[in-house]
Parts: sequence; structure tokens; C-alpha cells
Amino acid sequence: MIRCFEMTDLGLMSYFLDIEVVQHNDGIFISQKKYASDILKKFKMEHSKPIFTPIEEKLKMTRESDGKRVDSTHYKILIGSLKYLSATRPNIIIYGVGLLSRYMEEPRVSHL
Repeated sequence: MIRCFEMTDLGLMSYFLDIEVVQHNDGIFISQKKYASDILKKFKMEHSKPIFTPIEEKLKMTRESDGKRVDSTHYKILIGSLKYLSATRPNIIIYGVGLLSRYMEEPRVSHL
């Protein structure tokens, strides 16, 4: 490729598109620890308690809600951030984000 394209060798990759890359002899490991931390800070949740499941058990959601409307742009940014986080953590993110993304047009908050 160096013969065909002008390029510079910058060494081993360590960070690319908010994905941290650690390369060892026994494998390549990727994570988004900093990105996840940045999401928590951006949405003022950095002091939240960690939980095992990303969505409340037996949560019932409907489109017909009398709840308070929330800013759909803010909600869409949050869902998009979580979808990108699923690049490295699909096991804990996909179901919850998929469920929440169904309500992106008119997100509402309701307390049961």
C-alpha cells in the first residue's frame, strides 16, 4: 500500500472513533470505557449507581402515555450514543436501546 498511497506509519493503533484499542501478543482488546464515561457526564449521570441489567425488569412501556413530554432531540442524542456504545458491548445494550428507540418520536416520562 505504501507504494500506491502516500502514508505515514504511526505505530500501533490505540484509539479510533471513540474505541480504545489495546494490542498484546495474545490478542487485540477493544473497549469504550472513556466513551461510556463521557456519555454519563454528558447526561449528568456520572454519579448513578451501576446495575446488572440495563433496563428495569417487567417495565411496561406504551405509546399512549399521559406522561410529561421530554425533549425529543435530547432523547435521540442519548439513544444514538447508546447505540454507538453497543459496538463493544452488544450483550448489555442492544435490548434496552432497541426498546427505548421505539419511542423516539414522542418520548415521555411517566411514573408508575
